[in-house]
Amino acid sequence: MNELLTLSGTELARRIAAKEVSPLEVLEAHISRIEQVNPDLNAMVEDDFVRARKTAREQTERLAHSVSDLPPLFGVPFTVKEMLAYAGMKRTGGSIHHRHDVMDWDATILARMKHAGAIPMGTTNVPELGFWFETYNPIYGRTNNPYDDSRTCGGSSGGEGALIGAGASPFGLGSDIGGSIRIPAFFCGVFGHKPSRYWLPLTGHFPYGPGDFANTLLNEKYPFTSVGPLSRRAADLSLLTKIMAGADEHDRSTLKNIRHGEKPLQWEGRRVLICPNPSFHGARGTDGELSQVVVNCGKLFEELGAHVEELDSRFFVKGTKMWFAALKNSKTKDLHEALMGPEKNLSIGKELFKLAMGRPDYTLPNLIVSLSEILGIGSKDLTEELTGLEQMKKDLDEKLGPDGILILPPHSRVAPKHRAVLWSPFDFIYTGLFTTLGNPATSVPTGLNPEGLPLGVQVVARHGMDHLTLATAEFLESTFGGWVPPRK
Repeated sequence: MNELLTLSGTELARRIAAKEVSPLEVLEAHISRIEQVNPDLNAMVEDDFVRARKTAREQTERLAHSVSDLPPLFGVPFTVKEMLAYAGMKRTGGSIHHRHDVMDWDATILARMKHAGAIPMGTTNVPELGFWFETYNPIYGRTNNPYDDSRTCGGSSGGEGALIGAGASPFGLGSDIGGSIRIPAFFCGVFGHKPSRYWLPLTGHFPYGPGDFANTLLNEKYPFTSVGPLSRRAADLSLLTKIMAGADEHDRSTLKNIRHGEKPLQWEGRRVLICPNPSFHGARGTDGELSQVVVNCGKLFEELGAHVEELDSRFFVKGTKMWFAALKNSKTKDLHEALMGPEKNLSIGKELFKLAMGRPDYTLPNLIVSLSEILGIGSKDLTEELTGLEQMKKDLDEKLGPDGILILPPHSRVAPKHRAVLWSPFDFIYTGLFTTLGNPATSVPTGLNPEGLPLGVQVVARHGMDHLTLATAEFLESTFGGWVPPRK
């Protein structure tokens, strides 16, 4: 593999600024890799190579004259989840009702990346409406895992995970509500960071436009979605988060004055909680190989003088009900309404028949949830769950203390075979719970298992303490090796 396809974005930027390599050379290396792997992965769904090459040529010419005042990611290519507005590109959200939607503006976090000198190469695949932790939709089809194409890449930022895991993009922009950054990052062997809630503006995320965030009702029911980065090297996560963080003129719920703490250099005396086999109602238990990685991390920090304590495995046991309650309480409309589109004439029975005949317009998980909404399944007073969620947050903060971290598995098992997640649909809660709790959480790869599939852990800290999870990711990368390029 070309060395340029193994480096972090920050290292690529350094080499470009030092004139060791040009923006055009870096871009062409990644485009060549995309063209090599994408026929098997189906991860990039719309390329922007013409404009990317034009920008890279202009940047290469600029370097010939001066290297002063270069922005921090000058000349570094990247990719964008298809659910983010991207001028001149489609934003379908994987829905047939939006298959012709072309944006004429950029999501705020994308605009900030361009301002930092990075070059977008195109958009990557998502599940229908971003709902589900497998990446498949009726418009673009299914995305495969770069380590085994018979397995899922995860979702909903699955195209990002797959392309970055294949070495075809240094980093990308994703979003997360049930683990949609961290699950694909884990399944595809890369890093993914869900920032603290309210840190990054949602302006431009499907299905919202700029005006939606001025709506009082939306502010009262602000979505739990968080946007954030995925990367093949841990060093990029901190810089990317800083570049994208902070309020914009539209999303008034985003925090204006964000404090980015200093990364700790010493672990001695720090509190480290581990939970090797967390128990969640409705979810599978953790496979032994993933529990063991968490235990190994605990031993590592103990050797460094940290105060390591094992968290009660049942601490999060009611988390699944709490996640669903929080989302239902924040929704402005049901999934069924979003699924119908403008025609408002969706027949679940007819669509299930079309699905059985192999001609679906909608995906099975969405049809099942839509049907449950129609039947009123799960409709009840949510006070108990919402109160329990607030209490869980307080209890976790108390256990973490002012600067502690929690290490636990990012999922119940390594990347499953395609469609296997249908038989354990609540396993997303390993990651999803921390979205509704608002904590920063980072998925960290820790090598491959004997089958050649990525292993990893998830690192969590108190709200606003993103620097702790990011520092932990960098430290664990130096210990376990981080991302391992796939064999093909």
